[in-house]
Order: sequence, then structure tokens, then C-alpha cells
Amino acid sequence: MTPIPLYGQAITDAIAGGDLDQLRKLQALAESHVEEHGDIGALLTQLKVEIAKLKR
Repeated sequence: MTPIPLYGQAITDAIAGGDLDQLRKLQALAESHVEEHGDIGALLTQLKVEIAKLKR
């Protein structure tokens, strides 16, 4: 299986393509990524808070 980078454009392109097998593969990769690394969106929010604190 060819690695798929998990960023917005890859997901958007897969949705637009409408290939069910590709969507399922991408879903599995994304779920695995979240299990391994956590919720990146939530971590990004925490990161922004910490940056804001340090800038003061």
C-alpha cells in the first residue's frame, strides 16, 4: 500500500473522488494515526494557548 499523507487536501481529494475502497483505506489510516498520536486538532489548540502565554 502506498503511504498517504494525512492532511486536509488528501482527505478532501479522496472524498471528491468517491472511491469507496480509497475512502475506507484513508479512514483506517486516520483512525490509526489518532490512536497513535492523539487528536492533532486538540493538540494544536493547546499549542496555540501555550504560545500565547509565552508571548505575553
